[in-house]
Amino acid sequence: MKKLIQIVLTGVTVLLSVVAFSQINNLVPLNVKKAYQNETRSLSGAPGPAYWQNHTKYEIETELLVDSSNLKGRENVVYFNESPDTLKKIVMRLYPDIYKKGNARSWPINPNAVGEGMVIEQLKVNGQDIDLSNKKAAARSATNLYIFLTQPLLPGDSLEIFAKWHFHVSEDSPVRMGNYGHNRFFIAYWYPQIAVYDDIDGWDQIEYQGTVEFYNDFNDYDINVTVPANYVVWATGTLKNEKELFNHQVLKRLKKAREGDEVIKIFTSDESRNNKVLKSKNEKNIWHFTASRIPDFTFATAPHFNWDASSLVVDSATGRRVFVDAIYPDSTRSFDKAAEASRESIKYFSFQMPCWPFPYPHITAFCNGRRGGGMESPMMTNDGDPSSNTWLYGLLAHENAHTYFPFYMGTNERKYAWMDEGWAVYLISDFLKEKSKGSSYAERGVYSFEQMNGQEQEPTLMTLSYLISGYSSYRYQAYTRPGLAYAYLKDALGDSIFLKALDTYIQRWHGKHPIPYDFFNTFSFVAGKSLYWYFKPWFFEKARADLGIRKVTAGNEIIIENYGGLPLPVVVTCEFEDGTKETYKESVSVWSSQNPAVIVQANPDKIIKKVVLGDKQIPDINKENNQMEIN
Repeated sequence: MKKLIQIVLTGVTVLLSVVAFSQINNLVPLNVKKAYQNETRSLSGAPGPAYWQNHTKYEIETELLVDSSNLKGRENVVYFNESPDTLKKIVMRLYPDIYKKGNARSWPINPNAVGEGMVIEQLKVNGQDIDLSNKKAAARSATNLYIFLTQPLLPGDSLEIFAKWHFHVSEDSPVRMGNYGHNRFFIAYWYPQIAVYDDIDGWDQIEYQGTVEFYNDFNDYDINVTVPANYVVWATGTLKNEKELFNHQVLKRLKKAREGDEVIKIFTSDESRNNKVLKSKNEKNIWHFTASRIPDFTFATAPHFNWDASSLVVDSATGRRVFVDAIYPDSTRSFDKAAEASRESIKYFSFQMPCWPFPYPHITAFCNGRRGGGMESPMMTNDGDPSSNTWLYGLLAHENAHTYFPFYMGTNERKYAWMDEGWAVYLISDFLKEKSKGSSYAERGVYSFEQMNGQEQEPTLMTLSYLISGYSSYRYQAYTRPGLAYAYLKDALGDSIFLKALDTYIQRWHGKHPIPYDFFNTFSFVAGKSLYWYFKPWFFEKARADLGIRKVTAGNEIIIENYGGLPLPVVVTCEFEDGTKETYKESVSVWSSQNPAVIVQANPDKIIKKVVLGDKQIPDINKENNQMEIN
């Protein structure tokens, strides 16, 4: 019987997948269809039986020369080809080349920041020197380095790369990283990095111009960072030699923070100035970090910062704790509350939404001292100093949410920025309601949507993000529209099915590389029916937010027309002749039949005086058809 049930369930799964695929066949690009044919992905949304991905091991020694604001390094890299393809070239990213003279950028930078970019002093492949001036051996584009292999890399084999390099850390135009003055450095996008080779596009050759961000494999790192003796380094991964670096009092406080819920002052800037933090009296210290199966490595350093830390249990079943800390200069506007604010967001993510234990062992918030803004990286965030605690909670929650998307899930935000930024927008909406009574976070999203929806410069979500040059269009595509799309998808499915679908999506794809169709098909699979009635207008089309009152019948039936074609919740408020009001709500699922209109039945025992359609958390770009007086 058990075997029979399994056969039936398998048959149902296949049938649902085939039905869903038949409905969207013309929406699927040829390269994605090829992935289905090769069985690297499945129509149910799960990884296929032939799914693969490559990875890299990095050993890097780097030194920050703080006086000249230069970073130099050398790395030994082992790249593993797990694909079925023979690779005839390697693509490496040289992110600092965004500062190289003559290169394209998403926005202007200070002319003083323009320079040489990344200078490669030496490059070897499998012990053989590569002549970068020989076009048959290597070629550089804007931010990519192409290495043409004399011995192709076979499936299942690996190769070794050695690189020695240096570049200037910009203090004039920090782009996602840099020298923020007052001896504050956040170092990201910094080492020669092997690009992703995947089953959809082969090599990722998209240039880094500043706007589109992240797409990496899951790699292993062994990093030594050398800085002047009075500097402390915080980084991705685990610090392996902390007992050699910190004095007894600091180690004692760290232990207390790692074991308890209270926010502990690990040290203050005054203690640092008075040499009460580090043991070493050397001119330089080496900070040794390791990390496994993560998509990138970043670090921050400063000589006289404050360090607050706490921890919390994120998994009730195992008791696993996550270390949450904040590092900041004196005289901050709000960042002295950052450790607690960050801790609260990690608790929310782990137990409420997405209700998945925070996947990394720590998350460190670095305050660069600027007025605002933030940038995520694995286990680290590079943040400004917001003017209020409300803005601080929003900033840290948003950047911490990126731990799930794109880092844990491995999404390609260069092509599909909404697969990470949109989730970071949506995941924190209820969190901010909890932490800030009267929060206008949701309403601001609705307002931003209404400003772009229906305009000529509006892109679809399935427009590849790196093709969008207008920044307002990019913000709408990456943040605004997908944030609302995820919220209304939850409304359409209901809380329990939505959370089950999200849990299934994360379970299937963490540590891998999902694409939009894996997300669409997984949610349809869990829902037990195709959801392309929702995905098509929200993600593939420029459907508009325009619900209107078409008619009110003698029987108090209110006919709501979807003039714009975008599935949205329906909220109708009726004012009656007796002075009372009643509000009627229909979830987004009311549009699943794809009829252009729905009927809302008002109280048939009362006489309607006025009907008002809409809600401040539901966008509508044409409000002229949202009210009707009944004579």
